Amino acid sequence: MEQKVMGAFTAIILAVVIIMSCILIYVPNMHIIALRIQDSKLSGGRVSVMDMLRASDLELRGEGEETRESVLKGHQIRLALPENVTSASVSIEDIYVDKTIAISINGIGKDYFEKYPMRGESNNIIDITYDSENLVGVIEITLDKVLEAQMTSEGEYIYVDFVDPHQVYDKIVVVDAGHGGNVPGATKMGVYEKDINLDIVLELKKLFDRSDKNIGVYYTRTDDSNPSFENRVGLANDSNADIFISVHNNSTASGRMSSINGCEVMYEGGDPTGESKKLAEVCLNHLLKELGAKSKGTVVGDEVYIIRMSQSPVALVEVGFMTNQRELENLQDKEYQRKAALAIYEAVLEYLNED
Repeated sequence: MEQKVMGAFTAIILAVVIIMSCILIYVPNMHIIALRIQDSKLSGGRVSVMDMLRASDLELRGEGEETRESVLKGHQIRLALPENVTSASVSIEDIYVDKTIAISINGIGKDYFEKYPMRGESNNIIDITYDSENLVGVIEITLDKVLEAQMTSEGEYIYVDFVDPHQVYDKIVVVDAGHGGNVPGATKMGVYEKDINLDIVLELKKLFDRSDKNIGVYYTRTDDSNPSFENRVGLANDSNADIFISVHNNSTASGRMSSINGCEVMYEGGDPTGESKKLAEVCLNHLLKELGAKSKGTVVGDEVYIIRMSQSPVALVEVGFMTNQRELENLQDKEYQRKAALAIYEAVLEYLNED
């Protein structure tokens, strides 16, 4: 009798385990996301919410196209805003070099996605992560290519669309400030090439920001960061850029100070169209005109990764020699940097027939 009771008890326990296993296997993604978000309250870490989008996408598709359109209103992603949070509290940053969209919303906590599910499609989305600190939530969306994020709002909803850059701009230009971070480039007398490169690019950015031309300009860096070579040239390739320009400064092979000076522009010799060489020549001509510098000519630079791998016409501009005392002084001068930036700006407009 006792054995029968024990056997029955064992069978009941086994049945419960099987049932619980099935529940765990078939628990909806939304519950998993809720648990992850709840965990983040304790750990404070960033959590992935990609499964939520996939779940909502399937849910919408299952309800039919008409229902989907009524929810998304023809847009790709919909976010709901909590009470007392308006669209004025939402900002979007497009981090092109990482193919990432960062959506910041003031007034939402770590449980935001638990209460306000995202709705939309995941065609171009690789991953979505979320974190909140001091009631400022940041949703980071990683895409499979460079896309422009466009936001619209209606009532308590925010809609985000991902658009091909060439649908927004007439031309796309990618500008790279060489080196950065723990890779300073040429270094002379305590002066780092990475800083001069960035100073010139930031002056160039001012010109493009003030321009009335419908040109989209993407920068590999605007701070002291060091994107990988793959990301630098990848930004040009993934955005299908019309041209790719990298700004550098030269030095002698020995690194010793010398009388060698002047501007040099490298191009892709393997470009069968000849457009890379044409771009390099245009850049060199404008640099010589604006800076009054000596010409070191245009040089094939296929041994350089970002030149060799570029699918767009590419020019690597060497503005001057840091190993020449006079040019080193010039390159640190703000007015000289502005002239160098103006030369590159004018070269871009001429090449793109936008002048």
